[in-house]
This record gives sequence, C-alpha cells and structure tokens, in this order.
Amino acid sequence: MDETVFQEQYRHNKPRRMTGILKRSDLIHHHQATDGNGNVLPLDHPIYDVIFKPKAWMTDSMEERCVMFAAAKQARGKVLVGGLGLAIYPQMLFYLQRPIQSLTILENNAAVIKLVQDVWLTRLNNEQKQKVKLIEGTIESFLQETSESFDTLYFDTWEDADPRFLPHINYLIQLGLPKCTPTGQIQCWGYALMVDNFIEHAIRYVQDNFPLEDFHLDPGLERYSQWLQEHKDKKPSEETLKTVAREIALTTVKSLAEYDRNICFTPFALSYTEAHMNRVRSQKRPE
Repeated sequence: MDETVFQEQYRHNKPRRMTGILKRSDLIHHHQATDGNGNVLPLDHPIYDVIFKPKAWMTDSMEERCVMFAAAKQARGKVLVGGLGLAIYPQMLFYLQRPIQSLTILENNAAVIKLVQDVWLTRLNNEQKQKVKLIEGTIESFLQETSESFDTLYFDTWEDADPRFLPHINYLIQLGLPKCTPTGQIQCWGYALMVDNFIEHAIRYVQDNFPLEDFHLDPGLERYSQWLQEHKDKKPSEETLKTVAREIALTTVKSLAEYDRNICFTPFALSYTEAHMNRVRSQKRPE
C-alpha cells in the first residue's frame, strides 16, 4: 500500500486502515441550486455535495501522524489542547510517556467528543484518565475565562493550511500567551506551512502582476496589498517582498468572528472548478 507523505511516496509493508471524517464544503452556504422547475433545493440535498466536494476535516494519515508526533515530543507539564479531532495528539502524549501533569482538551463538537470518548478515553488506564479533562466549548472562550497557566498549549481548530487562517491563529496565540507559564510554549498545527505559503504566493502575485485590489482579501493579504500600493513606484526586490510578507503573516491579528474567510480570495482549492468559484465569489463588484 502506497501513501503520499509530504509529497513523497511511502510504501507500507502491509495494508492499514485510514480513518477520516469529512466536512461539507462551506461553499454550500454561498450558493443555491434549483430543480428543473426553478425551485430552490434545500441545503441538505445531495446535489450540493456533488457540486461542492466534501473535504477531509479529520484524518489519521501518515502526514497527520508525523505532525502530531513532532509536536507531542515537546509536550510537558500542564497541557492545554484546542481541538480534539481524532485524539491523535493526546494518544501520542501517552504513547511517548511525556512528563505531563494534566491534559485539558477543548472541543466544541459534541459528536466528536462522543466518538472519542467511546473509542479512546475508555481505553486509558486509571492514572491516565485522572490527567484528562475533556471540555465541550471553544478554546477562545476558555482562554478568555480561565485563570490557569499551562506549560504546553497546542492549537488545532482549523481544517487546512490555507493562509487565510493566519490572522485568526495569531489571535489565538495572542490569547494564549498570558496563559503560558514563564517557560511555556505554544504550538499551532500547520502554522509554519501557512506562513511559507503566504510568502510564496505574495511574491508570485507581484511576479504575475495579479490585481489583489480587485478582490475581497483576508486581513493579512489586505495589509500586503496596501503595502504594495504604497510602494508600487519603488519596485521592491524579491528579498524585500519576502521580509514584508513574513512580517505581515506573523503579526496580522484578527479573530474569524471579525472576517469571513469564505468570501476572501485564495488560490487554494480541491479542484479547478472550486478555484474558479473562489475567484468569482471573492471578486469585488462594480458599484
């Protein structure tokens, strides 16, 4: 059995089961489908899932396991996790026998909690169970309300590595910093990849003379677009563009509650059709 792992082919010695939970596309909420008589079809109609392909929301792929393994190796002390998923990260903590005192997990999806409780929590030994506190709720609310401090904070509440999430992740980091112990650490799933993607595409937009100003943009890309407008007569070097893009990627802070990433331009998509729809939806309309 072959599996693609970080763009490389890996061959398993024997077949393995892969678990995945799909999520309906957010694009469904921005479009309407009609039947032959022009009647609008309800959002639960299966045709929407044919047009807008569901995407993997949670998976135990080798890539996911490697990322979680690398993060879990650094965990210590009091651990706070935002996003339960398939509980790969918590499983890694116990498998690696990390020196943790407690494990507090926030998950706002009751169905996910039930799934993991039935499959994972019941298999822990008594000592491990005593360390785990599983809370239904959002990591944002918890960080704003708790008076506890933690040695390790691990955030994984977003579905992919699209850079449109960066402002929100920076917002989570901002919320988490006051809850860190003096030697505490914050880790965010896919963060470095998002930053690299943001920088790579920031340079490409300039090379391709892409009209960013004609599109609705996420807060980070909006800052970059404004910077380009202010320096359009100076022809900044590629190194300058990298430096500016990196600073913007790391310092733009805004909660997803304050911007709708689904109407913001992105080059990332599961298909050419989705990429086209993303572009059309995010393009500004003439007033």
